[in-house]
Amino acid sequence: MTKLQDAPSTAATISAWAALSALAVLVFALAATLFPVSTSLAQQNPEFANLRVPLLALALAVCVCIEVVLLTTALLVGSIRRDGIFGGTAARLVNTLVAAVLVATILTAATMPLLPGPPALVIMILGAVLAGITLTLVLTVLRALLRRTALMRLELDEVV
Repeated sequence: MTKLQDAPSTAATISAWAALSALAVLVFALAATLFPVSTSLAQQNPEFANLRVPLLALALAVCVCIEVVLLTTALLVGSIRRDGIFGGTAARLVNTLVAAVLVATILTAATMPLLPGPPALVIMILGAVLAGITLTLVLTVLRALLRRTALMRLELDEVV
């Protein structure tokens, strides 16, 4: 196979990795702050203290899903740079992306029965679930597009 002429530049690849790393650090910091914030909220609202652990566990699990999405995206950026986006590894990485977003969406939806908060909070959670469903569907379509493009490239390589 020949190297693509329009592969992203090294600067673009490094910039993408830096941005993804910054987001990963931000999500990790957010996850770390969930512990003291949840403790404080449980002390301020003792009637909801029994929900602290389940909501904290769900929030941490969503943070893990976000970290998986960021790491997988970073690996895909490297795959594009190496012109390996049409290989089996990239397809597995896209499958991982779809699974992580789907799990995060399901976990977010699982918080709905636990929410004692105001209607605005429920509407925000519904919006997040809708966004997760939409992102999962878009990634599924892009996965099918990647598979089709990989097959077309394979056929073209055979012809050439």
